[in-house]
Amino acid sequence: MTNETLFRSDRLQAKPLRPGDEAVLQTVFEAAGDYFLPITGRPEPDADAAEREIRSCEATEGREAVVLFAEDGSAIGALGWWEGSPEPDIALLGMVLTVPEKRGGGLAREGLKALENHLASRQLKRLRTGVGAQDENRQAFLRALGFKPMDERTHVSLDRGRMMISLFEKSLPDGR
Repeated sequence: MTNETLFRSDRLQAKPLRPGDEAVLQTVFEAAGDYFLPITGRPEPDADAAEREIRSCEATEGREAVVLFAEDGSAIGALGWWEGSPEPDIALLGMVLTVPEKRGGGLAREGLKALENHLASRQLKRLRTGVGAQDENRQAFLRALGFKPMDERTHVSLDRGRMMISLFEKSLPDGR
């Protein structure tokens, strides 16, 4: 894992993921396996989930993922986003996860706030994300993080209409 810190908060350091960091990310994924339930239908990640995530970031311009490290050096979560998608001044948030034993202490909120400041410093204006249209728990989580639901006409249908994604968005702080 690199010593580079992409951004930080009072209690967290966000270190960018690069090829060779798969084991660190896979460990976080396995500790937070419930994150994958709505994605894969199973409460654990695929064995190559971290490898695929890092490979996708390397292959896609603007895609980035970080592992969040606590003050004691333990890996407690991960964030992933895509700058300039779907528009130049928007970042698409694809991953916010915290290991279960660290949930409830505001670390996800703190890590996301640090990411928002980082994106604003890069002149992005908005952060967008999506969750299953029927996933009320994750929608409530997004609202608690300051996201607002977008107009239903902008929502997305996946898997030939079998899954609807509700889109949420928030403005980023002024990065000047």
